[in-house]
Amino acid sequence: MACSKEQVHQAVAAWAGVPIDQVSAQTPLNGLGGKSWPEDAPALISVLEQLCGCVIPDVDYGIWAHVDDIDDYLGAD
Repeated sequence: MACSKEQVHQAVAAWAGVPIDQVSAQTPLNGLGGKSWPEDAPALISVLEQLCGCVIPDVDYGIWAHVDDIDDYLGAD
């Protein structure tokens, strides 16, 4: 099951507590809405895993820096 970029960006916005218009492919994950990446990542990762029907190992998301890293990893279209 694949996710759309819109779904990923909405999940990121909800996780960070920011309006969706503040989230783009180039948005940095660290610092968004006062969140620390990857320390605060588990809440977002669990949402993405449910949304996209996948398992995302810690070692994978620990190196993500921008929203498009999530899009690319999940194959979001």
